[in-house]
Parts: sequence; structure tokens; C-alpha cells
Amino acid sequence: MRIQEIKTNWKADILGYAQVIPSLKNTDYPAWTVKLIDGYGVAIPYSGEDMNENFSNARIFSTDNIMTTVGVKQRALVLTTESSDIEGPFATLCSELIDPGSDGSARKAILSDPVAWWKKWKELLGNRNIDARIYDTLGELYVLYKLLKSGENASWNGPNGATYDIETDTCFVEIKSTISRRKKEISISNKFQLFPPEKPLNVILCVFEPTVQTGVSINSLMEKFNKIGYNTQILNQKLAERGFEEGMSSRNKMFILHEMLRYPVDPDFPRITPESFVGGIWPLGISDITYTVDLSDRPYDAIVQGVDHDI
Repeated sequence: MRIQEIKTNWKADILGYAQVIPSLKNTDYPAWTVKLIDGYGVAIPYSGEDMNENFSNARIFSTDNIMTTVGVKQRALVLTTESSDIEGPFATLCSELIDPGSDGSARKAILSDPVAWWKKWKELLGNRNIDARIYDTLGELYVLYKLLKSGENASWNGPNGATYDIETDTCFVEIKSTISRRKKEISISNKFQLFPPEKPLNVILCVFEPTVQTGVSINSLMEKFNKIGYNTQILNQKLAERGFEEGMSSRNKMFILHEMLRYPVDPDFPRITPESFVGGIWPLGISDITYTVDLSDRPYDAIVQGVDHDI
């Protein structure tokens, strides 16, 4: 019944306004359907902390701007999608969010911990889990901070599609991060990644350990950037492009950095270049190469080894 109510409401929703779900209208647990510029879905009253998460083709977020009646705005938890192709399954998911349960316990549980509800459905929907490799992005930001703090003029290429993660006035920097402390290996997934055409290249390996309360997160690093006067608005824009928008719980995931090691990519560095092939050219028909480099016996400069007192 409630799924059909949601679908019926969607057909009559007006852009920018919320429409009450009829069966919940005169209850202690109201809910609305919504039609926004960037999607459609449902909303429930919410007074908790800001939230902004993405999973599968859906987004769940908090806002103060749900217009429930003309001229009256409501703070709400909103679940939306942009896809019109999944209206049926999405209506089922929306029904799960707004259903108060027989005694209101279901609604109370969601409002007390909406992130837990999101994680449950994220797993069930088989969404690509960006949390699992958040330390990749954390490593890039961590190195950027260390370079800026040491006086380097450095810029983060982030999700721009550039070959190298960071560029300074004097070199390129490629950052590799791992949570394995047993092997010092890196994966190369671009045939140009270890073949800089203009400037020297350094590879920096960050060795992390996931934790619960101790260590560093994307959000704690953003505070560090603020303190040194760096433009965090640009960083947040790039983070959003990579899938880590402000308000996402992933940005609070904590890691301890055990090592940050710099390896110069000199002529002896193990790598595949055009010179590795007959005639000094890539084999015909080979568009890309992926391989693993063992850094165990390579000389390095320890930027961080042990406790980092700068963080």
C-alpha cells in the first residue's frame, strides 16, 4: 500500500515542494515525497547531524530546505535518485526509510543512526565500496600537506585525470598507499606513470593502518590545511568529484600512518618504458600495461617513519 502511495505521489509532485504520504499524514511519523532539481524520492523530519552519502544510484542527505507547505521549510532526511529506470525498486527502498514500524521503533532507529541504515542498504544493493580504498585519497592529501608545510609550491591533481598525483615546481610526485606492512610493493596501471617527460619523478609510499579513534582522517587533514591557510574549497571540490563529498561518514574514517617513504625514479628504478622493447617503441596493439614493482631493496628517504608529530 505505502509503495503505491509513494508512486502515486511522485506522479503529482511539484518541483521544489514536498507532498505528504497520505497514510502517515495524521500520525507522529509524517513523511513526504519530493521532487528536486537533481532527483526524486522521499523525506522524513530530521534533527540530527548533517549527513551526505551516496550508494548505488541513490543519495541520502540532510537538508534544511524541504518545503512542506507554502513558505514553510522543514529540516529533513532525504532519500533521492536521478534514475527514472529504477522507480519500482527505489519505491521499495523509500518505503523502508519512511516506515515507522508498528510502534514507531523503526523510524526512531533510523533517525538515531541514519548512517547505519545507509551502510546496511549499501551492502544489500552491492554498491561499489569507496570506503575500502579511502586511504589512497588520504595518502595523496597527506603528502600534499607535508610538501606544503615544508615550503614546497605543490598542487594536487586529484581526480583531474593527470598522470601524476602531485606536481611541484621541481618534480612530479606519484603517491601509492597500502595497509599492508609486510610487503613494500606498488601497482603501476599506466604505461606513462613511471616515465616522466619533463621533470624528475618521485614515488612516495604511504603505509597505513585502519583504526577507530586514533590517527588521521580526511576531515582532520582538512583542518590542518585550514591552519596553514590553504584553500580547502578547492580541495573539497576535488574530493566531491572523487566521491567524498562534505558530510560523508567516509571522510571521518581514521588511519595511523606508519611510514611515508620517498623513492626517486632514477635510471635504476624497476619500470617498463619504451626502451624495454625492441626498437624502443611500445608493442603494436598494446594500449596499457599493469605490473607490480617490489621496492624492498630500493633506496629511500623516510619522510615519516614511526609517530608523525606534525599531525
